[in-house]
Amino acid sequence: MIRVVVVDDHPATLDAVARALAGDPGIEVVGQARDGEGADSLIAGLAPDVVVCDIQMGGEAAGLRVLEHGVAADGPIFLMLSAYDYPSLFRAAFERGAAGYLLKTSELAEIVAAVHTVAAGGTAFSAASMRIIRQALRRPSDREVEVLILVASGATNEEIAERLVLSLKTIESHLRRMFDRYVVMNRTELAVLSLREGWITGPST
Repeated sequence: MIRVVVVDDHPATLDAVARALAGDPGIEVVGQARDGEGADSLIAGLAPDVVVCDIQMGGEAAGLRVLEHGVAADGPIFLMLSAYDYPSLFRAAFERGAAGYLLKTSELAEIVAAVHTVAAGGTAFSAASMRIIRQALRRPSDREVEVLILVASGATNEEIAERLVLSLKTIESHLRRMFDRYVVMNRTELAVLSLREGWITGPST
């Protein structure tokens, strides 16, 4: 029996995926969580075999942190779900140790089949997604994302340093590294790239 924890901040998706998995005779859904903290607690307490985890929760990539914590603790196998097909998210999930990545547009039967695949030691990355992963830009670190959010909001370097309780020199170093890594010339280009790649969300979302 494959013991599974399902994590998603959308109640309808959480319920649908959990019901589909529970309907399989070889799977037992032992827990459900709607945020990263709840997921961490369930994983630590229940020691599931597989975690089916949403990437974007609460407006941020909280699922990636759950993945990192779980993998670092030699925990369960992770199958990531997302409503987004941003290349950087594919790559981030792969590099952090996920065994698979499916879009939420996938059929429920496909998610069930993927759980069996990863539990048996396989992977649930399609050939197309692997091509995307190889070509994708590396996702910024959590701290860099915090800087990017403030850059996109129009904050100055001094304001960012004050908000994040960091030195001005540290903020300038973060920005300089990102300029070089992503081959952009200024803060505006960096903010536009961040929105396009899905590293941050716009004001309307």
